[in-house]
Amino acid sequence: MAFFVIVAFSPFALILYFRKRAVGLTLLGLMVCSCLALSLTTNAANVLRSATQAAIDNEIALVHSDRVEGVMRPLVGKIVEGYVSILGDDKSGRGTTRFTYLAIDYMFNSASLLAAFALATFLLSPTASWLCLFMVAFFAQAAIDPNRMGAVFLAGGFFWQLFLLASGRNIAAIVSGLVICFWRTDVVFATAFGALGLAWADGKWPSQKQWATFGLLILTSIAVPKILLLLHPNADYSSFLVTNGDFSKTYGNYRALKLALGIASPALIVIIATTAFKLSRVAKVVLPPALIHLLMVFLIADFTETRLLGPALGGLAFLCSERLAALLEQPPGESRRLT
Repeated sequence: MAFFVIVAFSPFALILYFRKRAVGLTLLGLMVCSCLALSLTTNAANVLRSATQAAIDNEIALVHSDRVEGVMRPLVGKIVEGYVSILGDDKSGRGTTRFTYLAIDYMFNSASLLAAFALATFLLSPTASWLCLFMVAFFAQAAIDPNRMGAVFLAGGFFWQLFLLASGRNIAAIVSGLVICFWRTDVVFATAFGALGLAWADGKWPSQKQWATFGLLILTSIAVPKILLLLHPNADYSSFLVTNGDFSKTYGNYRALKLALGIASPALIVIIATTAFKLSRVAKVVLPPALIHLLMVFLIADFTETRLLGPALGGLAFLCSERLAALLEQPPGESRRLT
């Protein structure tokens, strides 16, 4: 218990220590990201309660099964298994499940929010960056999943890849994409289009470096799962209904659109009310990857697994924050309408 109290109050202690000194927005943002991650983690643990053990067990069992999801996406399961081997859980008799769950989930949440804040500070104004951070944290509540760990990390990987591409760190984006492919190859495939979106935002034809980055990311996102499947010839494809010619999930997603629209409604109402006919730089960089990922989820996954909506909701958060900040930053007395 003392550990959690120290973690919870450490950002506030840092603020009190530095507040008489030069505290930049970046340092404050890092501390707020830590606090938001702690808030998300404790809320998830409170909602799930006894189901936290099932979430840990399911993640570990998946990576040791022949199910195609576990074969293609072993990274999170291996991380969870590593934490359990060190910290223990109720079943092992070492440590407690609640402590281990909080440690794992806090790591995933803090990394995800830091990635979102990094991308926001690079693409958005200071006001919009803070609005975006809190909106991403708000949407992250929808990612709580009683059966899986690292639900918010899906959106975090999406933000991280886009940050590396937007900041011109192409080599780092390729290396990072290779690692993320062992967890979510769809994230790498979708964010590869961010390299082309940058050229579109600059009004230029993609450079050779951007084409090369795009091509390598697409190739990596296809090759890594293919190699993993070749190494596991007994993989069970029963959950991938599309490969069996069954499009019932797609039909189900069509019927479940109201769920996705309901979750996204706070951002959608701002975007609709402040419709701009000219796409901004942010929209050109973030929206294409977000829409491509949403299309992939629509075709082969399930909208009721709301964690899969993270990249699309994140894209809406960036666009909404940009437009809302433009309204808030207008001088008093001017017409508060975005044109």
